[in-house]
Amino acid sequence: MGTRYNRFFGPVRDAVMRWLFWFVVLLAVVWWVRRRFLDGGGSRPGEESARSGRGHRKPSAEAEPMVQCARCGVFVPASEAVRAGGQTFCCEAHRQEGARARE
Repeated sequence: MGTRYNRFFGPVRDAVMRWLFWFVVLLAVVWWVRRRFLDGGGSRPGEESARSGRGHRKPSAEAEPMVQCARCGVFVPASEAVRAGGQTFCCEAHRQEGARARE
């Protein structure tokens, strides 16, 4: 009378529960290791960003000013713009079209 197992599923259920327990423990350990070592610390997100600055991604480079093409109106970075006659253009073809339009 000590065990109330079904004749067929009792040992199987025990094995499945044991496997499930260890699977959950393994997931918890992987989560903890990943959070602790790969995310830069185990503190709360607000404290972490205030301490190390890793809460928000920083841009890889400084923001560059954008200028508008006098021909098509597209904005391009100032370093890539073509300048002629006091105007800026997005490419050499638009600079040439702008020169023809002025003539």
